[in-house]
Amino acid sequence: MKKAFATAVLIAAVMLTGCGGETSSTPSEIIVTGGNTAEAEQGIFPVKLPDGTEIKSEPERIASLSPAATEILAELGYSDRLCAVSRYCDYPEGLPEVTAGSSENPDIDKLTELSPDVVFTMSALAEREMYTLDSAGITVVTLSAPKTLEDFGKLYSTAAEVFSGSEAGDSAAEKAVSALKSSASGVELGTFIYVTPKLTAAGSDTFESAVLSLCGRNLCAGGGYAELPGETEAPQYIIAADSLSEADISGNTAYSGMISSGAKVLFVPAERFERPSARLSEVFKSLSGQLSGSVTAE
Repeated sequence: MKKAFATAVLIAAVMLTGCGGETSSTPSEIIVTGGNTAEAEQGIFPVKLPDGTEIKSEPERIASLSPAATEILAELGYSDRLCAVSRYCDYPEGLPEVTAGSSENPDIDKLTELSPDVVFTMSALAEREMYTLDSAGITVVTLSAPKTLEDFGKLYSTAAEVFSGSEAGDSAAEKAVSALKSSASGVELGTFIYVTPKLTAAGSDTFESAVLSLCGRNLCAGGGYAELPGETEAPQYIIAADSLSEADISGNTAYSGMISSGAKVLFVPAERFERPSARLSEVFKSLSGQLSGSVTAE
């Protein structure tokens, strides 16, 4: 891997306003620009990630097999190093047109042909796929789907650490979580339940619950995603995935009973939970608009 020529810098930018120039469409909670000088890199690398993955030097060419990873890498200022993305990556603008499959079905032949220094994925690759990439000198960095706000921060810390070491990673995680909390300020839900696209309720140990609990209290105390038990108290708000409709919610016996008890239905972009990045702030923007009456849920 070649070495870059500027000092790594972490800065907080204005939420969702971009960072100017060609990356103006990129949500910019955290920006890492440039790379490490040869002298600084000697002190940072090799970097060993929490799962034991070793990064021997700062990567110059990278590939992403996950939309969430791509968005985070762009936020951190590394979109110009992407040589390939997943077939599902559609944000921000200006991504490479070359695709290499996805986390679940990576195009190993394309990746070995492109020979990036690091491949980012949100799902563990099969052992034979890992072996092939490792034999080609390609390092795989696996980002874990979050369940808590701390997990959300780890997405950023791991990605930033790959390029600039542990100190940069810690700072990136802190800024990412702080920005998410800031986007939730001013939104007050009281009590809520979250209804997934499959009409199940998100329990207290889910990522949806962790995010929405920044502005309310989840009444679904169970774990995972399941139908609500009959004795569940009616919340003030039923927060539902925007792929659902009022008819979907009212057509469910448990939820219709809550609506009869006074629960109001609000819709949020569920894809933001599935692609955790700074764009999670869109969830709170949507809620704020509906609560204030400036946005009408369809």
